[in-house]
Amino acid sequence: MATTVYDVTTWTGATVSPYTDIGLVINQIIADIKSQQNSQTTRPGAVIYIPPGHYTLQTTANIDIGFLTIKGSGHGFMSEAIRDDVNHSAWVETLPGSSHVQIANNNQVGFLVNRATDPGTNGRLNSIVFQDFCIDGVSSTKPYIPGNGKIGIKSQYDTDSLRIEGMGFVYLNTALTIRNADAFNITNNFIAECGSSIQLTDSSIVGKITNNYLISAWAGNSIFIENNEDCVISGNSLLWGARIQMKNVHRAVITGNKFVSNFSGMIVHETPCHEQLISGNHFRRKYGDGGPARNDDLFGMVHLNGNDNSVTANHFAFEVPAANIVPSGATPTVVLVKGGARNFLATNKLASNVAVRHVLDASSTATKVLWSGTAAQLQDLSGGNMSFVATP
Repeated sequence: MATTVYDVTTWTGATVSPYTDIGLVINQIIADIKSQQNSQTTRPGAVIYIPPGHYTLQTTANIDIGFLTIKGSGHGFMSEAIRDDVNHSAWVETLPGSSHVQIANNNQVGFLVNRATDPGTNGRLNSIVFQDFCIDGVSSTKPYIPGNGKIGIKSQYDTDSLRIEGMGFVYLNTALTIRNADAFNITNNFIAECGSSIQLTDSSIVGKITNNYLISAWAGNSIFIENNEDCVISGNSLLWGARIQMKNVHRAVITGNKFVSNFSGMIVHETPCHEQLISGNHFRRKYGDGGPARNDDLFGMVHLNGNDNSVTANHFAFEVPAANIVPSGATPTVVLVKGGARNFLATNKLASNVAVRHVLDASSTATKVLWSGTAAQLQDLSGGNMSFVATP
């Protein structure tokens, strides 16, 4: 095996077993990498391999070098909430599998990306990869916030081309917390039974969140993203408390996602967000477990705020018994244009078991609504500062 490839179970430099504290073993491996790669032109990085097995993480693994891949042999997800809700005495297996890392301590970060230097002076951390293993918070209760306070991966230092792919996350307060990441790629992960799935703060430019299962409870977010330009959110399945919450996010492309939520507010502009394309998604609002809800049914399945956003060719399905609509007797809102100018709704399909409508709030101007509902399915509070072509 090359000297730049480490197996946590066979590396001879560890002072503890990886089954007892895989975090400490990874930190010792990283120290070994740094001792061997010690100049600007001799730092190709390394691979740390986690074979299938059950590993306890007592010590936070601190990643402070670039070009490092930490990989296992499968995301190993298993629903621990289903296990804990039923008699599982006859189950064949009762723990997640494959390369399974269990965070031992409450309020602990499993994997921390951070370096005690200044990124402006010393550069960013480049090309870090987390791939194909499971991070498990071991035990928790709904809605998992604050829960056990555990975070799967926290990227605190500025990064470029961070990749998180093929991972499993379960029973965590938050699966991923990422700050100042350029060109991030979060793809093909299975994140479930966590308070929040993905949180991107000060998240800079571009990046992709694609092809993930994001199954979060009602108290957190499937995706929270702020201060971002030009991200792509596509091909994801967002379930249960499905919610993308955004602050100061511009020119995002949100396409081809499946939203199934027991609550309103599946896409939310918390502050003005401009020039987004929200297209080709399927939104389903249904009645189910959980709550209290953060927002009532007047808040909108999509809560739009900003200028020049396009909401096109989406399918909206509303399936809530009339007796369970909040406030009682209200007409639920599908798209609420809360504010902003020149927003564009076109060729959206509505299907519902009760009367629903789009709402243009008083602070919205020059909104165009084309073939997205009948005259009865639009409430204009803008004083006529809009254009409307009803669905024939």
